[in-house]
Amino acid sequence: MVRTARDALVTALENLDKKGLKKFRNKLNDWPIKEGFNKIPRGQLEDTDPDDVANLIKKFYTDTYGIQVALAVLEAIDEKDVAADFRSDLRNVAGFEFEVEPKGTDQEATPKATPPLPEPTREHFVIEHRGALISRMSLVSPLLDTLLQRKLLTDEQYDAVLSKPTNQDKMRELYNHARSWGDTDKDIFYEALKKHNAPLIRDLERS
Repeated sequence: MVRTARDALVTALENLDKKGLKKFRNKLNDWPIKEGFNKIPRGQLEDTDPDDVANLIKKFYTDTYGIQVALAVLEAIDEKDVAADFRSDLRNVAGFEFEVEPKGTDQEATPKATPPLPEPTREHFVIEHRGALISRMSLVSPLLDTLLQRKLLTDEQYDAVLSKPTNQDKMRELYNHARSWGDTDKDIFYEALKKHNAPLIRDLERS
């Protein structure tokens, strides 16, 4: 199935913890919206899950402008890692482009972060594509076996990752341990990813 901008947004919101999602909803409701759009009513945002929030953003702000608003809000609530993963994931969305703000736009009505954002500094493949690997990696258990064998994971870390209920949760927990890895360890991680899901890695490399 073709991945959409909404899919990437849902993944980003799912990467927020309960407190982070609440902060996102509150800031989204207060965010200044440019002329031609109506704010999402506060009552509709209360107690919504990531899927519902994504639906409201798409309904009120459309895909392109809504994605820019969501990125700006993530930055504003200091969820910079989630925002970076979100940008990376958007590169895998066919046909998605950031909206270019026309000259003369009222800057007070438009958040500073909503114009096209600069490309981040090139990072290691496994960090640059963190969001996509979390959402799309299917063969997680064989990957963990390889990382355990290569001593990137301890027995306790392996058990902790494997105990998570879904592949996405397993990959998120794995990335918690990967934060302390150096470039050599990340190279081993990359080779293990390529070994157990070569089509996905080729797709990400082409993007």
